[in-house]
Amino acid sequence: MIVKKIKLQNFRNYKNQEIDFNEKINIIYGNNAQGKTNILEGIYLFSLGKSNRAQKDEEMINFEENDASLELDFVSKEREIKGKIDISRKKRKKIFLNEIPVKKNSDLVGSLNIVFFGPEYLSLVREGPKNRRKNIDILISQLKASYMNSLSDYKKLIDQKSVLLKDDFKDKIFLSVLNEKILNLSVSLIKTRFEYIKKIEKIAKKIQLEISGGKENLELEYISCGLNIDEKKIENIEKILTQKAEEVFQREEKYRECIFGPHRDDIDFKINGQSLKFFGSQGQQKTAVLVQKIAEVELFREEIGEYPVLLLDDIMSELDSSRQDFVLNKLQNMQIFITCTDAERFKVLSGANFIEIEKGSMKKCTCI
Repeated sequence: MIVKKIKLQNFRNYKNQEIDFNEKINIIYGNNAQGKTNILEGIYLFSLGKSNRAQKDEEMINFEENDASLELDFVSKEREIKGKIDISRKKRKKIFLNEIPVKKNSDLVGSLNIVFFGPEYLSLVREGPKNRRKNIDILISQLKASYMNSLSDYKKLIDQKSVLLKDDFKDKIFLSVLNEKILNLSVSLIKTRFEYIKKIEKIAKKIQLEISGGKENLELEYISCGLNIDEKKIENIEKILTQKAEEVFQREEKYRECIFGPHRDDIDFKINGQSLKFFGSQGQQKTAVLVQKIAEVELFREEIGEYPVLLLDDIMSELDSSRQDFVLNKLQNMQIFITCTDAERFKVLSGANFIEIEKGSMKKCTCI
């Protein structure tokens, strides 16, 4: 997959800017708060239909304007695509691919596959499970078309159940119906998550051994509904969940909240059998996340036959020189976008495109 050109109009701090990209490496550099990350956000929008930063679409509109638009020319599965996204403070966001309206985000997903890696991901191992769930969900959504819809349906049911549990005069029959629907979707989600976590783990193991000189064995342990999910449990997951749901339901009624289900899932990163969250050094934690991101890239190639677009947002400054070299040597067969404040580190990269950004405008663009 290749991003060829982006056009930003009233998007963030960009008034009207068009930028052409290199098919390999694009170094987007400049001082802090100039708009480098906004370019990556614009590309990201065409992958999932929503921002990786903004909670509301209108946050992406230039504060002096009421509307914004983005255009992206890219190649996906050997097909030329022209994407367009219109954002308004007064109307719903509109998405087009080759001038054909995209009615919902799930119809867009898979058109442009991306792997995003920013500094916030370096705390993925040691922080709470929410971001670990989000990361795996973003990956699976791009690889399995039905997953995003299932996830959305599940969240709606959980929201309904949460409201009902807080009601003093709750409808027990409706609650029972909700529980049955939630159980069915839970089985599907857990099976899918387990499948892809194991695929990532298989690739990540090899990379971790390589980067550690054969000293560290990486495992990704999937924890769902209070259980460490393995091959044996996944075969009987419907029976196990049915039993556990019945055991937990009285507690849910008592505490008036949904305390059981894949919305509370977690992934434990382990090195040589020890949890990195509790026993790993900061360097080991960073490396494990880096390894997972590289594994995600490789999984795309295995699953769909081509690499995704890799977005590295100011991440290289957070890595030491050996890890920087490992990333650049490992990821040579795809298009990469790197934002940074100092471009000198990357001047050794032959054929790289250097784009200098200043105050929401491209100051200069050179190819080395």
